[in-house]
Amino acid sequence: MEETKNTQSVEAAAEIPASETQPDIPEVERLRAELEVLQAELQAAKDKYIRLYADFDNFRKRTAVDLEDARKSGELKVLRAILPVGDDLERALGFAQAKPEDLIPGVKAVLENFKRTLASLGVEPVPGVGSDFNPRYHEAIGMLEGEKDKVLHLYQEGYRYGEMLVRPARVVVGNGVSQEEPKADGG
Repeated sequence: MEETKNTQSVEAAAEIPASETQPDIPEVERLRAELEVLQAELQAAKDKYIRLYADFDNFRKRTAVDLEDARKSGELKVLRAILPVGDDLERALGFAQAKPEDLIPGVKAVLENFKRTLASLGVEPVPGVGSDFNPRYHEAIGMLEGEKDKVLHLYQEGYRYGEMLVRPARVVVGNGVSQEEPKADGG
């Protein structure tokens, strides 16, 4: 029985025309050519992706280096600006040993120079005595009799750099009780 099946399949294969068993050669060549073109395009896209990825990675690294250089440059600018203040303090101490009474004017001059240096760097003092209390710029450390929410006393100068707070001013604020009001005696 198996021989008859094999014979029938051989006979059936012989009946199929040759054109149906072999694909058209020009169609295969066209598909091969199209495949080669698509593979070339894929390779070109991969190469472009790799170059773009490398360019972006280099950009990221270069940006990190530039940012660090800018930070160091800013720090160096500040250090160069405040070093003369240290020099002035050393000179003031030198004069104080020779003439202690000359120390006060020298220290005042150093302080003024320091404030000018801060101003040249764009650092401004926070408004102090007489200004309205602003929790954004002031740290209240106490209250006294006086005009409500007015800064009455400045314990530590505050500074800002543009809109950024460097350090809040430590202040005493008025509580709204007038200093002129007589206090009621119990007797």
